[in-house]
Amino acid sequence: MSRPDPRRRAKDPRRLRTCTQCLAWGVLWRPTCSICCDFSRRYPAGICSTCRREVPVRDGVCRLCRKQATLISKVDGHAHRKVDLTVAARTGHQLFFANVGHFRGKGTTRQPKVTPQAAVETPPPVIVADPGRRPGVQLMLCDPLRDYRGTSPQTPPRDPALMALLLHHTETLAERYGWQKFTVRNVRYVLNGLAGCHEPGETIKASTVQALTELKVPTRRVLEVLSMVDGLLVDDLPDALTRHIDAQFAELPTPMRQELQVWVDTLRHGGPRRRAHPEMTTRTRLLCARPFLLEVATRYQTLRQVTGDDVSTWLECCRRPEDTLGALRDLFRVLKTQRLVFTNPTSRIHHARRHKHIPRPLSPQVLQQIGHAAQDNPVLRVVVVLIGVHALSPKQVCGLQLDDIDLPNRRLHLNGTERSLDPFSADAINDYFSYRHHRWPHTTNPHLLVTSISANDHSTVSAPWLCNLFRDLPATPNQLRQDRILEEARATGADPLHLAAMFDFAADTGLRYASAVTPEPAPPGL
Repeated sequence: MSRPDPRRRAKDPRRLRTCTQCLAWGVLWRPTCSICCDFSRRYPAGICSTCRREVPVRDGVCRLCRKQATLISKVDGHAHRKVDLTVAARTGHQLFFANVGHFRGKGTTRQPKVTPQAAVETPPPVIVADPGRRPGVQLMLCDPLRDYRGTSPQTPPRDPALMALLLHHTETLAERYGWQKFTVRNVRYVLNGLAGCHEPGETIKASTVQALTELKVPTRRVLEVLSMVDGLLVDDLPDALTRHIDAQFAELPTPMRQELQVWVDTLRHGGPRRRAHPEMTTRTRLLCARPFLLEVATRYQTLRQVTGDDVSTWLECCRRPEDTLGALRDLFRVLKTQRLVFTNPTSRIHHARRHKHIPRPLSPQVLQQIGHAAQDNPVLRVVVVLIGVHALSPKQVCGLQLDDIDLPNRRLHLNGTERSLDPFSADAINDYFSYRHHRWPHTTNPHLLVTSISANDHSTVSAPWLCNLFRDLPATPNQLRQDRILEEARATGADPLHLAAMFDFAADTGLRYASAVTPEPAPPGL
């Protein structure tokens, strides 16, 4: 057996921690500082009559409360009187660094005597307790970024009971939503890292977990596990709409960005005489106003400088002037109400309403290209069948559930009605079922369409994901649906009531599709 190298230094047992008795912060050899260690050897443990903690006490009061009472008596200039040991319960606790100042014991530097005249000229500070703060609780001195470079799955957790509870919740969610094995393994890996660098009772920030996305781990599933423990997760992440707005309008000057934020807050949260708008309405109005705001930001610093000529000039070359004008009117109306602009530059601007869009059929070449693209893609094929054959809207396709499809009887249940499935549609849906079972065999998502994200919960696929399937195709999902409705209108003699009843939309919409396939009457005299 080889002898140990004497030049090798032993591991330093000191670490940055908090004393468990006096709550002092410093580099300590043991869980308690040296003074509290000596205090605990001389006095037995008990319940402190002031802070109600189970620590070593002297005459029923712990060392922390004694030091707090002594500090208050010195600040008030009554050090010669008997110390009131109950003062800590009324004023709270002043925390210190370990072995510094009032916690240095016999080596403490004496405070200079304060003369009565100096005490009158400079009144002592008043220590006010926080009524919502429980006495005897260590406050956080600083919250640095967590460093996970020294953690690993073999790192022992600092709170084994909490780690066992998190693993139990992981198994519960994995069984409920059908997580795959590598997802469960990655979630356990992240939980071990979090438990290895967080003290018992310490909360975990959502931004800390989100910072691990660069490690290619399922942070969304980790947040779901942490949220099942009450009081453990602190959600400090901004919502998706806030991140989207900050990214889209980052180029605006600071004054203009602050004025825009007033309008955004009114749209999202309402006002004294306004109700909050849905998130989609907020996104649409910001999308309409964004090109104009970016253009005026190159010339102005604030929206107070915008004139009516600027708005009129922009509307002349705008692609959708009526939508842009509506968004700008709402923007300047809110700013005028909040007295952030002097005048409303859109008050005297009027623009004619555009005619309703007339649906147009797709050419045979476009339909053939879509059919060739869907042959080898089971996901695109089933979407093309649902939209191009049964004329479902993208929202209906995203929300379609497995219970709505009856393959043995070739029936499709939709909004309380039943539709028959032709052999082509049934084969496309059956092929997609095989693909889904092979790709996500354990998922419990009740919806027909799933992705790598929604397969681990019960959410629906998003509309942008559905539109992304048609990114390289010459038509959009809505154009494909309009072509199917126009085909039905030509086959039924352009009956608007039949179209409205079959495709579940309003009668005026059916009239618009019927008029699109009806030939215009020839002018008289020809």
